[in-house]
Amino acid sequence: MKSTDGRYNLPRFNMPLELGIFVAAKRFGIDAQKLKRCIVLDRRRYRYQRYISDIAGQDIHSHERKLTVLIQEIATWLRNQSRDSKVPGGKKMTAELNSFRKKIPKICSRRQLEPDELTFGDYAEMVVEYLAAVA
Repeated sequence: MKSTDGRYNLPRFNMPLELGIFVAAKRFGIDAQKLKRCIVLDRRRYRYQRYISDIAGQDIHSHERKLTVLIQEIATWLRNQSRDSKVPGGKKMTAELNSFRKKIPKICSRRQLEPDELTFGDYAEMVVEYLAAVA
């Protein structure tokens, strides 16, 4: 992922800015905003300290640039936050994702699409179709 805008070689800080707004709303906002929760992930533990030290005090998780670790971190966070025993573990979520990915070419074929042409809307509809089929 490119970290600068290319033309002027300036860093792109949209996500840290948006996270800062979120954290400020949670801390200083009205009651509903104070209930907000989020998980912050970075590719390496403590890497954020080099480029956004003001985030110190947040519980930053590392995904180690591995999809399986990312899914595990999110699954664990979802179970902890929701206290919902029906939220599956990361290994189950990863297996489900892999199963869905294998079906993408067939679903695309039925829709007369190529996988590299998918819009977000196409993808979202495919997820709904897949979930309905496996339910």
